[in-house]
Amino acid sequence: MKHKITSLLATFKTADAYGLKYAADYPLTSLGGQQFALIHAAVPQEGALGAAQDSGSEQIDSSVLAKVAGRFQLRTDMLGITDAVHSLVLLGHTELGGKFLMPHSNGDQALLNRARAFATDAVAFQALFVSVGLAADFITHLKADTDAFETAITAKGTGTGDQVKATSGLEDTAHKASIALHVLNTIVRNANKNNPAKLAEWATASHVEKHTPVPQAKKPAATTPPAK
Repeated sequence: MKHKITSLLATFKTADAYGLKYAADYPLTSLGGQQFALIHAAVPQEGALGAAQDSGSEQIDSSVLAKVAGRFQLRTDMLGITDAVHSLVLLGHTELGGKFLMPHSNGDQALLNRARAFATDAVAFQALFVSVGLAADFITHLKADTDAFETAITAKGTGTGDQVKATSGLEDTAHKASIALHVLNTIVRNANKNNPAKLAEWATASHVEKHTPVPQAKKPAATTPPAK
């Protein structure tokens, strides 16, 4: 999970740098400008996290960002599946119509429940999804990210009192910035559809490095010493 946090915070910084470089293209009165402003506000939180670690509340602050990073990664996985469904329906696979819809609620539990449903239902259509570009192990990634997000939620819930209050603003800012990244992917791509150079620059700036699930090593079975 630490890898996810680092990747997401690094992306906030590079996306912010892109927004500052092309600020004239995205005035603050525009939707794009407002999304870049949310990301810009999130960048200083990295310093706040470092200060919090020095003061001894590393575990709680890390769990806050782990939850944001986990939610972002899980939504990215699921949106990749819904995009694939849209393409497959256009190709004539009408049996997928109405399936794999994102939850209407923004709640964490609703997202977890729907992610698990995605993982279960996707098995029957795995070959179709792979045919339109999803990785062969996309279900494995989805399950791993679902478990990681649930773990992050539980870890955050163990913190109580003033420490949780102190970090609530950190989660809110990072959550809004992660949503802004999703929105900006649409805005920037549409604004620069005839400008390959800017598109490539944004693709690099907005990329969040995916982790590779690593299976846990199985503990060796206990052996009974031979009778003497």
